[in-house]
Amino acid sequence: MNSELLRSPWLLLAVVLLVAGAFLLSVFGWPLAGWASIVLGVFSLVTAVLRTRI
Repeated sequence: MNSELLRSPWLLLAVVLLVAGAFLLSVFGWPLAGWASIVLGVFSLVTAVLRTRI
């Protein structure tokens, strides 16, 4: 694994958004907010990977 990826703020944002989305879905039962957070987390993860590969 690339060590630059682990230090990327985009990766941190992705993890926070994914965990928050799962929390919103499971605890509060808010499907719209939960899935929106998960989708944004996936886009942040893709951004993190693409920025460290360039």
